Amino acid sequence: MMFSRTLAGFSSLALSLLVSGMALAHPHVFIDAGLVFNRNADGQVTAVEVTWRYDELYTLILLQDFGLDPDFDGVLTESEIAETLGFDLNWNSGFEGGLELSRGGLELTLGAPEAVSLTLLPEGQIETVHRRPVTGDPGGAADLVAGVFDPAFFVAFEATLPSAVMDETGEEAPCDVVLVRADLDAAYAGLEAAIADIGGAVAAEDNFPAVGELFADRLVVTCEG
Repeated sequence: MMFSRTLAGFSSLALSLLVSGMALAHPHVFIDAGLVFNRNADGQVTAVEVTWRYDELYTLILLQDFGLDPDFDGVLTESEIAETLGFDLNWNSGFEGGLELSRGGLELTLGAPEAVSLTLLPEGQIETVHRRPVTGDPGGAADLVAGVFDPAFFVAFEATLPSAVMDETGEEAPCDVVLVRADLDAAYAGLEAAIADIGGAVAAEDNFPAVGELFADRLVVTCEG
């Protein structure tokens, strides 16, 4: 399963849930996100571990689509996890991981994701973790800025899960990670303007304007050294 701007690949249950009521309403998936930045001895970020916690409704869709937890005990078996791990890393050209990193205005390069874990939480939400290598970090005193968003706004991300910076020793680094929430009033005003620019109506899923960055949460990372 991949994130895309089309509804292809969803189960009939997912389709009925997503398009009932307001046709082609956005977003379709809600994810709480958290980031753990791994840095080297020179203070350069070399990798980031990304946690995604899916909303309860989409979790139910995933459980049905993958045949998980058929006994409804809220626990996934080792084989269920092994067979499903990495299901959300098969991205297409319309989705590149929902994450951008920069330092001092310089965009850093994120490599391909590697699945780390998959868990069904007691609250009834699937949580996954994947790891991505990071290259091009110049280090230095400038803040690291992480933007968490899907440009297509198919997925609504909120960077509300715990985030931190870890040294290569395995110890948490002396850094402050500040969450800067999206200005929703400005974002929805921008969405209305974008829809007006295409004639005032969304005729098809592929016609939805790429406004996800307007809704982006950002993490600003400041380290002592």
